[in-house]
Amino acid sequence: MRTTVVSTSNLKTYRIALIVFDIVILLCLLGFNYDRYRIGERVFESSLPLLIYLMSHMYYPMFLKLRNVSYNDSSIYYNKKGYEVQVPFEDIKAIKLQSVTGIYGIQLYAPSQGEKEIYFKTSLWYPLNFKKKDEMVDELRDKIDAYKKTLPEQNLRNLSSRSI
Repeated sequence: MRTTVVSTSNLKTYRIALIVFDIVILLCLLGFNYDRYRIGERVFESSLPLLIYLMSHMYYPMFLKLRNVSYNDSSIYYNKKGYEVQVPFEDIKAIKLQSVTGIYGIQLYAPSQGEKEIYFKTSLWYPLNFKKKDEMVDELRDKIDAYKKTLPEQNLRNLSSRSI
């Protein structure tokens, strides 16, 4: 039985709406910038709002890598380019909140399908319903911790590469 962590079933719609909204803001800022430049303001002063806008895009690469994440008793699953990738709990290092908009990152010990970190968004309305969504993520963290406690201790001295 899988429990879906990411309640954002409309992830594609969310991306499209955010990109359209972003383009509208960019066009408004460019129009403002051109208008201020046209009336004789210096280039740097008229470009300041545009520079602030561009600096606010430090989370954009993370936004583009958002995945739908689900889990069961021993693994998490995420979709990547039309197929589902399974990551066992023992490969998960940590789950951390990456932005105030509710984007979480699952940090891995080793890359899985080229991903060092898997990003997911718990809800489109995250700042408004953060308590409920944080509880869902805490439940996943608890499952991972409980699963790791059932694993036997790894004895690295018995590895053949260590005895050389």
